[in-house]
Amino acid sequence: MGLDFDFSEEQELFRRTIREFARKEIAPRVRGYERKREFPWEIYRKMGQNGLLGLRFPREYGGQDADAVTMGILVEELARVGWQIPLGDIMGEILALHGSEELKSEWLPPLAKGEKILGVANTEPSAGSDAAAIITRAVRQGEHYVLKGEKQYITGINECAAYCVLAKTDPDKGSKGVSMFLVEMNRPGVEKYDLDALGWRLFSFGGIVLKDVKIPATNLIGEENRGFTYVMETFDLMRTLLGIWCVGMAEGALDENIEYVKQRSAFGRLIAKFESVQSRIVDGYTRLEAARLLCYRTLWLKDKGHKITKDSAMIKWYTPEVAFDVVNDCLQNRGAIGFTTECMDEYRLREIRGAMIGDGTADINKIIVARELLGREFLPYR
Repeated sequence: MGLDFDFSEEQELFRRTIREFARKEIAPRVRGYERKREFPWEIYRKMGQNGLLGLRFPREYGGQDADAVTMGILVEELARVGWQIPLGDIMGEILALHGSEELKSEWLPPLAKGEKILGVANTEPSAGSDAAAIITRAVRQGEHYVLKGEKQYITGINECAAYCVLAKTDPDKGSKGVSMFLVEMNRPGVEKYDLDALGWRLFSFGGIVLKDVKIPATNLIGEENRGFTYVMETFDLMRTLLGIWCVGMAEGALDENIEYVKQRSAFGRLIAKFESVQSRIVDGYTRLEAARLLCYRTLWLKDKGHKITKDSAMIKWYTPEVAFDVVNDCLQNRGAIGFTTECMDEYRLREIRGAMIGDGTADINKIIVARELLGREFLPYR
């Protein structure tokens, strides 16, 4: 049986490169940017200059044609120091797979260089996990589409130059009548507003109102009425990467915590000798290892061409919960200092809490797993 849990030599070299970059360029500054609620464009552009963006884009557009496992390595190592998940890379992959030559040539190179960011706008005030219930419309008028509707709880509204927007082009067909469009944020009729989020403050967070926004028909991504399929395919990878991001966040907390308890004394001895402290660390380490293996196995399956819907849904409900518990235990081991903003753990808790909601809650992902195990005839909403 040909099992192999080693990364390739090239992947290990890439990991060391990322870890060194993150240690030098990101770790000392990420909290400062987060407190100011300012996106670190300087760091982001350096990432592009160092070939750390657009990994899975084709080489002819500035990418590296990297596999999914390598992308996972990038996300895990960046998360260890508190960096956000690379949104532009994930959405750029949709363009690489389904976009026209015109869209790919215009958008993929600046995304890979860190000059622009591309987001996804799917969620609406009345449609979250029920993504097929969106009401935003796109009506064809000659060589243009006109979009009208509202998207809410959207990441990066002040940083993203454009969004992959889902809109219904044939409302009578439900999810089979949804299309995807690239909508630039500087187009007339686009109005943005901010929401004050608990975490994910490196990016802005808010909503977009589309008031009869006119875009060229060439901004249609892929085929008309296939947008829901495209975004669901992307969610499989996105959920897996969000899982390994949560793992990286918790790994960073655990690494720091192990060093802390070996230096902190109470009642005349190091608290690393206390069984309760050891138990929390061992429990967290074990659960993180299991979560990490699930993530990398799923990325490996993706590279082998297998369907990963069930696996990514398992990751999406399970991994954020594990990571949150691990960081919470690390905070507990620190005592009062852990409850202050001087400690990274409060930041990590807020970041991971957002991952429990974004790209599908635990509730909807458990339904997805059940659907894959039991069959669609047992879906609770049918």
